[in-house]
Amino acid sequence: MKANLSSFQLLKLDKQKFVRGNYKVSAKIKRMDLLDKDKNFVRRLDTPLKLEGRFIFISQKAQDFYIKVESLDKDIKYEISVNKILDVFYDKKQNEERILSKIIKQTRKDLQSNSSTKEFWQTVKSVGTPLVEKIDENYSLITFLYKGAKHNVRLLGAPSHDHVKLKQLKNSDIWYKSFKVKNGLVLSYQVAPDVPSIKGSKRENRVAILATAQVDPFNKSPYLISNVKIKDKYFKHSSFMLNVKEDKWYEKKNSPRGSLESFLFTSKILNNTRNITVYMPYNYSNKISDYKLLFIFDGIEYQHKIETPLILDNLIHAKKIKPTLAVFIDNISYKIRSSELPTNPKFADFMAKELFPYISKRFNIKNKAENTVLAGSSYGGLASAYVAFQYPEIFGKVLSLSGSFWWHNNSGESEWLSEEIAKNKTKDITFYLNAGVYETGYFSIGILESNRHLRTLLKAKNYDVIYKEVQGGHDYFSWRISLPDGLISLLNK
Repeated sequence: MKANLSSFQLLKLDKQKFVRGNYKVSAKIKRMDLLDKDKNFVRRLDTPLKLEGRFIFISQKAQDFYIKVESLDKDIKYEISVNKILDVFYDKKQNEERILSKIIKQTRKDLQSNSSTKEFWQTVKSVGTPLVEKIDENYSLITFLYKGAKHNVRLLGAPSHDHVKLKQLKNSDIWYKSFKVKNGLVLSYQVAPDVPSIKGSKRENRVAILATAQVDPFNKSPYLISNVKIKDKYFKHSSFMLNVKEDKWYEKKNSPRGSLESFLFTSKILNNTRNITVYMPYNYSNKISDYKLLFIFDGIEYQHKIETPLILDNLIHAKKIKPTLAVFIDNISYKIRSSELPTNPKFADFMAKELFPYISKRFNIKNKAENTVLAGSSYGGLASAYVAFQYPEIFGKVLSLSGSFWWHNNSGESEWLSEEIAKNKTKDITFYLNAGVYETGYFSIGILESNRHLRTLLKAKNYDVIYKEVQGGHDYFSWRISLPDGLISLLNK
């Protein structure tokens, strides 16, 4: 496919079909969208776009659809495969549960004499969602709402480890779910009406929520990715913060902007090629060799969902951190990410023997391990700790947000990395660990429990460790607020 052109691939679908597919491109593209028979926009299939990715959607009508691929300024090769087209069915509606919200209780009472919910929704539109009812100085009750689903509604990103189901209020168009939460809560979320069930594994049915997950239409605080106003409701998120005081380092200020340089990097050790993006601070000079060095896993997400370049601009300008060169390391695909980031010796070798020397030479960086930070979240947090533990003479600091330290190796041994740290001599590594209080319960040992255990272990082994818990979950919105604190803690000297 030539540069700056669009390609259309026909896809014939019946009504109410669950569709799952994958794509692969040879270089970055502008967009990949689903269009209807008249080539009108239906939804974006993925964002931010990667070299390899996946998409999920439901065909609401029986018609010809088109997948539109739009290239940037390079000729590309691309592959699109639709690997599942399945019938959908829906679980039975949930019975009402004990109502916690005074507002919902009163609304239920009102419905006994007046079936209209018009006034209720007018109030909701005015105040926004979730509804907040103060309990005391420390806690509030928040209630998520959805209007008019037929079968079910779930929350993606609620203050829970699971995809919580909303309850229908009598037979009205009101769906609701309440939570008692503490001040300081930070989260982004989507509402997912009429989530389908499919003939597939438990994992496939869990992921099916992505087919309908969308922005909350009554929420007044959209979570914008790279401050881009996307028209597609499926790739918008809503956000909520309860009495949170923060400096908002991710917002545009009067800070001079750094620059970005992207290139493809081929690894002989891993036998693959990925995109690397390097952030250079304002007034960067190749003649200065003592910049701090920051390597960040899940590079695309950290550029767009967290806006790390903007955060670095602001922190450097405010003299909260020293001038820093940041290296964003993209994943090739979800599958490869799952094999590379969780304690993979070859990936550690790639970081230490290929990428680090290349960056050091190309950008003339000559600093000590104490000035080099590995950062990431989830598997990226786990990888940061593991790579540093393998090569502490190169990577002296770890910034882990919600690190997956529950991870077990092929033998099934949980918290494998913690066991390795316990068995070995203390190494010269400084750790910044962060976990959310809602990152618990899905596994017997979750992210919260394993981070607490690692913190205790590191302190017992006399490591320099900073540990913080936040009122949040496994969420880029929460990490966007936590990242600056970690950077200030590790890059301010």
